[in-house]
Amino acid sequence: MGIPRVETALIRQALRWKTSPVSFFVVDKQGQGQTLSEVELRYLRQLVDGELPQPVEGEESSYPTRLWKVLSIMRAAPFVFGREFDRVAAIFVAGCEKRSGIKFQLSKTAIRLFKIMKSYLRPKRTVTKDPLKDKDAICFLSSASIHEIASKKLTENIRSGIFTLMHDLIPIDFPQFVGPHHARGFVRNTAWQIENSHLLVCVSKYTADRVRCHATTSAPGRVPEIAVASPGAFLKEGVADRRMSRERQIEGRKFVLYCSTIEIRKNHILLLKVWHRLLPILGDRLPTLVFCGRWGWMYEELVAFMAEHPELREWVQFRANVTDQELAGLYRGAEFSVYPSVAEGWGLGAAECLDFGLPVLISDAPSLAEATQGLMPTIPARNVEAWCAAVAKACTDPAWLDQLRQTIALRYRPIREQEFFATLFSHVSALDLGDFGQENFWPDSVATKASRQPERIDG
Repeated sequence: MGIPRVETALIRQALRWKTSPVSFFVVDKQGQGQTLSEVELRYLRQLVDGELPQPVEGEESSYPTRLWKVLSIMRAAPFVFGREFDRVAAIFVAGCEKRSGIKFQLSKTAIRLFKIMKSYLRPKRTVTKDPLKDKDAICFLSSASIHEIASKKLTENIRSGIFTLMHDLIPIDFPQFVGPHHARGFVRNTAWQIENSHLLVCVSKYTADRVRCHATTSAPGRVPEIAVASPGAFLKEGVADRRMSRERQIEGRKFVLYCSTIEIRKNHILLLKVWHRLLPILGDRLPTLVFCGRWGWMYEELVAFMAEHPELREWVQFRANVTDQELAGLYRGAEFSVYPSVAEGWGLGAAECLDFGLPVLISDAPSLAEATQGLMPTIPARNVEAWCAAVAKACTDPAWLDQLRQTIALRYRPIREQEFFATLFSHVSALDLGDFGQENFWPDSVATKASRQPERIDG
């Protein structure tokens, strides 16, 4: 959820920018930019402000009811959702957790057939000015737009300046953690970004260093400007004006939270081994371990470990498809959090913990220390014994946890959406715009047109 949350925050702040005209565009399947209509803009505002229904909640309802909810969401949208929506919605409709099984595949097929039908029946768009063809524009392209353009080699029509966000180089640096198809696509998309962007804005200093090294090696004659705009977490800020809950206990026990996609590099297996070792030692003093996140890929070892140790079922809980309000309630109610990921570009889940004042034990992945501002205990990602010791201390030493909470309260500096947006815009403004003009187009599939220097950015 990290990339969508960051790009959503960027779009939301661009929409709230009242000091300059703002325009947005989508990139179609031909690689053309299409400016959004008023109807589409109105829908986009509601979407990023969380005012529209999503394929979550209501899992207890019947299959036809869940399917109708998803089709209604798609029907109301003035533009077509991407393929990731199909997968997430199919999980909801099928009532499953993983992206597999006959029910999931049938649900995904039904969703995509409805998409095709809607595209066929939808009136043809009015041709609009394409900012990508405007040599006086600088356009921001989202990860989805980059994939659309790079996969179809549609670069020849682009005349504008380009800047993009770089979240990580994990499929290049750690190919063993991703599927080969995804790795090939990522390598292609990254090469496109390096070859065609004038500015690469990275989410952490660690990612910026890796991108700079990779660009220098892979394209020594074409290294774009590389800058850093750390995105913060944004969840707490996003739900601040909504009704909040606090989940204190799960099945009568305190709980420890790990919020991330369930996949191999996130290292959930280490936590299962830790809980398995500590259960006979701590007994009822051991909190429930809550894994909150969608199922990704290469999680077979985790599933096998749970099957081999059925006693863990009472102590490990999986949560998928939670709303932002439910996730915020988990952060507010947890005793502490854990983040043993082997590799990260930023570490959104770790930063979210500190936003809610929640202590988190992190791995030695460099970006996690950066995301938590060097304030939280760091444990080697592969050292089970060290993790056992740290978790046991957190479970039995309330004074230590109180000290960590006090450290967060006194020293942690949250990064707000507005600040992230202003930092990113300052990097764009610092470019030599003489070759590209002074019109700026921004987010998503989406772009914002603005003056070179904003007088203020409203939140």
